[in-house]
Amino acid sequence: MLETFLRIIPLGIGAAMTPSLLGLQVLATVGPSWGRRSLMVIAGSALAFGIACAALFLGFAQLPHRDDTGPNLVQGILYLLASAVLVCVVVWLFRPHAALAERSEIGFRRRLSNAHAVTFFSIAFVLSIKDLSSFALLVPGLHDIATSNISIFAQILCVVLMFALALSPTLVPALWRLLRGPRAEASLTRLYSWTMRRQFQIIGFMAGVFAVYCLVMGLGNEGIGAAPW
Repeated sequence: MLETFLRIIPLGIGAAMTPSLLGLQVLATVGPSWGRRSLMVIAGSALAFGIACAALFLGFAQLPHRDDTGPNLVQGILYLLASAVLVCVVVWLFRPHAALAERSEIGFRRRLSNAHAVTFFSIAFVLSIKDLSSFALLVPGLHDIATSNISIFAQILCVVLMFALALSPTLVPALWRLLRGPRAEASLTRLYSWTMRRQFQIIGFMAGVFAVYCLVMGLGNEGIGAAPW
């Protein structure tokens, strides 16, 4: 079980790197109605990731269990596909997008300054369900869990861990606002501006790191076994 945890934690951390979702929650946590709005952001994102995680896990659970003593062809292919997707993400994101990032930052503020809580739910759901880089990392992680030779209870714990990590961009700002109260608003506002202006560079950098990670895992003994590690 520990080995499975250690393999999926990096994938869950990578799936959490969603600056636009973080920015949405930061906006939700600033203002008098922050509690209801932030809960709607968490609920929208949780629904999207919950549907995807449940569907992928149940589908992968129908496959034969992995052989812990040797290479795993399907797992390796999923890692390599994830690496290829992330490389494409890196290529697109490291092209100049300064104007788009600025429009995104200003547009979020303008549209959501007086928005109803259900609007935050809808946007969180859409941002989560179309997050290609997150799902590229969740797929090999969920396949690893579903085909591992651990108990169903341990598998559920692993899925919950990946789910919680993917949700962390919505959980951390809400927790910070809860703990700090109104004093948190200044730091959250600064975080929003910094994150939204650099969202493409952040995602691009993280996608590059995890593209290499997935390539290493896909070629190694946890994958197709083409490399000696």
